[in-house]
Amino acid sequence: MPNRILGGVHDSGAQRGATGWKSEILKQMGTSLLMQPAVGPAKHMTGILMGAETQDSHGKPFALVIPDVSVYDLAMSDSLIPVGCLIEAGFSVNHRIPSQANEDGFSLKAVPFYGGTITTPDGKTIIVMEYT
Repeated sequence: MPNRILGGVHDSGAQRGATGWKSEILKQMGTSLLMQPAVGPAKHMTGILMGAETQDSHGKPFALVIPDVSVYDLAMSDSLIPVGCLIEAGFSVNHRIPSQANEDGFSLKAVPFYGGTITTPDGKTIIVMEYT
């Protein structure tokens, strides 16, 4: 799976490439959001509009358009997806751990780093999250 949604963080390589064009991003998106990480002090991060290129649970390419803004920081390799915004927009976000994959109908052989699912508001598309 080359593009994955990772338990709240998307890893497509796009954010790493985008950080090389800081001035272009900041010119378009000047919003600064105060974020409180799980550990450490709160810090201001730039708000960006984001779509995550991923694939559904059957391997079919899928572009997940993130409602509202995501955040990014040059010191991070990935952008943060606002799970609360997904839920408010009608997505179902189900964080799980690998030992629960079989219970949810997924094989650990196929998804060894299973982290749960994101289901679109229409219930037709399921995206599997993975831990890395």
